Amino acid sequence: MNTETTTCISYQHYDVIKNIAQYYKLSVTTLIILLIRYAAEYKKVNLYAGQKVAYRERRGEKTWRLLHLQPKADEYEFLLDVKKVWKMSVARVIEFCIENYLFELITNVLEKDKTDNYLYSNYHFEVGEEEGITYYLIYWGLPKKILQKLLKIPLQLPT
Repeated sequence: MNTETTTCISYQHYDVIKNIAQYYKLSVTTLIILLIRYAAEYKKVNLYAGQKVAYRERRGEKTWRLLHLQPKADEYEFLLDVKKVWKMSVARVIEFCIENYLFELITNVLEKDKTDNYLYSNYHFEVGEEEGITYYLIYWGLPKKILQKLLKIPLQLPT
């Protein structure tokens, strides 16, 4: 089931995203989620303790287009995590990814036809406790230890 959310995007960025989505036969939502997923998995964003939330630059109301997104439930949760961890509004996350990683996504993923479900399905989180303190681990990929746990594969194969 898809979730619906709304954000703003510049007309210029919308035209770029719309044209690329049409060219690769993807929805705008799918392309945006792929882009954010690519940036989150393969690129590092500088984070600082106490950092304030970054919003897109204010340029006046006639420079922005309302954008309706329909991400799947897990994609929406992922988007909320990116927003929280990167300390950026959804509009700023999209703008940041378009400006910094869009053409890299095209070259490394879209042109190589690597848009299958692996980009979506490897989001995982765990809740645990250590020394009486509850913690959350958010994985934006699936490390071996998670795959082994999910598939019940032994850590070491007998020799």
